[in-house]
Amino acid sequence: MYLRRPDRRYLIIFLIVGLAIWAGVLLDRWLLQPREGEELLRIEELAEANRPAADSTSSVSVRADGNRGGLYLPETFAFDPNTADSATLVRLGLAAWQARAVLHYREHGGRYHRAEDFKRVPGMTPEVYERLAPVIRIARQFQTYEDLGELEVDAEEARARRHVRDSLHQQRRDSIAALGRPQKFREMVILELNTADSLTLQRIPGIGPLRAQKIVEYRERLGGFWSVSQLAELQVVPNEVAPWLRVNKRLMKKLNVNTMSVAELARHPYMGFARAKAIAEYRRVHGRIPNLAVLKQLPHFTEAAVGRLEPYLEY
Repeated sequence: MYLRRPDRRYLIIFLIVGLAIWAGVLLDRWLLQPREGEELLRIEELAEANRPAADSTSSVSVRADGNRGGLYLPETFAFDPNTADSATLVRLGLAAWQARAVLHYREHGGRYHRAEDFKRVPGMTPEVYERLAPVIRIARQFQTYEDLGELEVDAEEARARRHVRDSLHQQRRDSIAALGRPQKFREMVILELNTADSLTLQRIPGIGPLRAQKIVEYRERLGGFWSVSQLAELQVVPNEVAPWLRVNKRLMKKLNVNTMSVAELARHPYMGFARAKAIAEYRRVHGRIPNLAVLKQLPHFTEAAVGRLEPYLEY
């Protein structure tokens, strides 16, 4: 078939472009892309370079059997995605590019506050997440206030509280051993709830040693009762004992929202850590808290919470 000169020129150009594309594909396939063995070797070297000396006995299992897609065998152990290095993430089964994405996310201020947040890692599959979720351990400094819940009392204070509790138990046992079980009142006697000791409370019909002990311990935590109705919060004191008791509100210990620390405020049963932290943050930014109206505007101070706290607050 005869082709005119312009047609021959177009055909030659078409063939040259096709050959160039084909040559580029071969060049990328055989020269520019890393071999599977080389990629696996780089991953293993990265893991070895970042692995602590104490962990030298544990190595990343690598399988390079010549098949396309040869993989290292992932390990499963406890880790914090906020602090784990790239070698640790690779050992856990993440690809090298996923480990770099995690580090890049953290370098730009990103944090994982819950185990569920780890699902956001690019390329994360349900299988890998389900395997790693049970071993994700988020450190306390990366958790939110809601996840932290109530403030944990430090070890020294916990020991002090146990000492007070044990002393009360021993005092009660010694008193009972010395005097015998207290005799119940035969006639109606009105007791002051904020000053009566456990032995006196036991003389009220319906209150035994255990209930009396719980009343005294809860009174100490509250700083005193402002109403007899608060006994219902213990869920062990019958309503029939209410006529035997009265409350002197002047004997209550107040919470000064402008001078007490977060830990001191948070220990009150009605306050908790989240509200104590909100108070401290307001004081840091704005100064003193003048009245209850300001507290009502802070986070976590619902109408119910403010209603219970109001009798205990001072400014």
